[in-house]
Amino acid sequence: MRKIRLQYAHLTAGEHTVGLIGDFNDWQIQDMFDVGGTYQIDLSLEPGTYRYKLIVDGHWISDPANPLTEDDPYGGKNSLLIIEENEYRFTWDDIVTSVHGAAFTPHSEQGIQTPEMMFWALTHEHNLVSINRIDERSIEFRFSWFRDLADAVTLHIDGLAISLNKTGTNKHFDLWHSIIRNQDGSGTIKFHTEIEFSDQRLFHGLSGIRRDPKELIPFNLFVHKLPIFRIPDWVKNGIIYQIFPDRFCNGNPHIDPDFSEWYYQDCRTLPPDGEYLQPQQEYYHITQDWRDISGLTQSPYLPTGKPDWWSFYGGDIAGIIQKLDYLQDLGITIIYFNPLWQAKSNHKYDSTDYMSIDPHFGTKDDMCSLVRAAHEKGIRIIIDVAFNHTGETFWGFRDTIEKGPFSDYWNWYDWHKFPVPNPLPPDFQPKDYYQCWWGIKDMPDLNYDLSRLHPEENFVKNIKYAVPNQPLVDYVLRSAEWWLTEIDIDGFRLDVPEEVPFWFWELFRKKVKGIKADAWIVGELWNNAEEWVNPVYFDSIMNYAYFKAPVIEYLLARSIDQADFQRRICEGLTIYPVQALQAMMNLLGSHDTWRILELAQSDISLLKLAVMFQMTFIGTPHIYYGDEICMHGKKDPDNRRPFNWNWKNRFEAVEIHDFYRQMIQLRKESPVLIEGEFAFIGEDTGICHYHRYDNSTDIHVLINPTDEGILFPLPANASLLAATDADNSVTDLIHPKSAIVYQV
Repeated sequence: MRKIRLQYAHLTAGEHTVGLIGDFNDWQIQDMFDVGGTYQIDLSLEPGTYRYKLIVDGHWISDPANPLTEDDPYGGKNSLLIIEENEYRFTWDDIVTSVHGAAFTPHSEQGIQTPEMMFWALTHEHNLVSINRIDERSIEFRFSWFRDLADAVTLHIDGLAISLNKTGTNKHFDLWHSIIRNQDGSGTIKFHTEIEFSDQRLFHGLSGIRRDPKELIPFNLFVHKLPIFRIPDWVKNGIIYQIFPDRFCNGNPHIDPDFSEWYYQDCRTLPPDGEYLQPQQEYYHITQDWRDISGLTQSPYLPTGKPDWWSFYGGDIAGIIQKLDYLQDLGITIIYFNPLWQAKSNHKYDSTDYMSIDPHFGTKDDMCSLVRAAHEKGIRIIIDVAFNHTGETFWGFRDTIEKGPFSDYWNWYDWHKFPVPNPLPPDFQPKDYYQCWWGIKDMPDLNYDLSRLHPEENFVKNIKYAVPNQPLVDYVLRSAEWWLTEIDIDGFRLDVPEEVPFWFWELFRKKVKGIKADAWIVGELWNNAEEWVNPVYFDSIMNYAYFKAPVIEYLLARSIDQADFQRRICEGLTIYPVQALQAMMNLLGSHDTWRILELAQSDISLLKLAVMFQMTFIGTPHIYYGDEICMHGKKDPDNRRPFNWNWKNRFEAVEIHDFYRQMIQLRKESPVLIEGEFAFIGEDTGICHYHRYDNSTDIHVLINPTDEGILFPLPANASLLAATDADNSVTDLIHPKSAIVYQV
């Protein structure tokens, strides 16, 4: 039996009902349990192929974390779970036997897969060599080779021999790579690869794998024909700070929400004393006391367990400007804002107009002043945009509500039934009338492809196979231009981009990079995003799958072991080009997840371990506002509490703030932590040991997440750079739940 853990992270916060159903449980629903905001279930299964679905709030869906699917009998998709027998591990002799010095096609006898067959399948299904063009004079050479079957890999290129570094491992292969600089991008390069293992050698070139290099035909590559995947350097060199605008700082109470806009006219009335709000009834209001967070876990106007979704606190642009010095002192160089455009909600994902600033945050001039002030302090600005849907208050959607099929914007949305009842009945189901995001009436989905319904339109990559909704496409691209030119922001964080067609994101990238070549485009994708991270679509993503999830599970929740943690981290390092890895948004928490202090069960020793890994790993560290001062908060909206500006009165807040500041400073002072190689050293030792290194610097990190001190001999020349425990020094004892950084 194999133990398998299935997990699901919902795109919307709050309470959800998540179940698992499949042929392994006779299609009977099993509950998945909420563990710190992620729903999970552990299974014990025999080897075989299984079909399953998730049931999320009554919706049957395939598993978004699993790319393996097959058609079900009802026009949908089942996810496939393949549990293999004990996985066969290739030996060097298997490879030598399979090579034969020439190409061959193996055959099966009685359905039995031989090592030769598996070798042939793997080497024909996977490109062992890939070239990633970083800029006009730099390339990354990437070579995949069978796991644990190379002591050294050498690239022979134009008469030079370059040693490759092992950078990651996946199911079948180790990934070896090197960045080669000062290349003449206008010419050709000739190369082959040499693999050394236990004093034996194999060679790889255009003619495949050979034992004799004389039989090898080298690759010839026209470098100038490769697309450049250019990502701005300021991203990898940065420290990101995410701000939820309504909850950061109220700098101008005169513009606090007064709910005088037309869209609040039916949602400003309290229910009668002793009664709750009715279904489809909302009550928007401002919380006068910045410190009053009681409603974020329990609304006084809703039944037990229901929070207040409709409260505002008055955070604004003026308050952010006032706190720029605080951010600069912390070491922040990039601010990522949740949406700033005008919208009805406090989170602003339900846009009224893409080209606007919410008047209760400030004016367009206020926003421009913020950007200028930030730029003067060396801080870049990126904003959150949701281009898969608008709000129900959006001007185009309101026009369709008024005019129906006669509206110029009717086909901007997928309509099923019209008109929409007014007032809405208690049992109103918005998806009966129009396509909307997760059935939320406030967020009608946009219709980019006139030839397909949502979500089928999202999978089309080539625009020639679509019928673009050109007026809509033009409007969204103009909106991006407005933010880049009128406001002078530096990039976009794209909300749920998998719910917009691929071909649109290709147009979007061309537009954005054509206006501001060093703009950053980062997508919110929770799983493997290999299809999106490339020169056609996005620079990088929010690194949920290969950073946040394993770090939280290993260091905070302590629900996986060291071997599983290292496996998942190493797998992520094989997926993306090096410049994208260096620009990954490496987050520990966000507005969609529990606060990290909650996940650590208020243990700041564990919190420091996660921060130390974040600040010493490949990718750009991301801090969710308030995490640096030990703010609490579980599910949305509790995780969106007002920033506690009295944090200096709390010892633990000062301690964690100072630790963040120390680790940020170490990262900025150590280029190897930004651009150096990464490798784990050892496994299942109790100590998670890794190092960041280049030709001149070698920085090591030792993390002990256990409850026991562990002896770990250190080199005599080790120089301590940082420690989570003030009592730690350069000794052979690594204290419980502590970590050190040292240089040799």
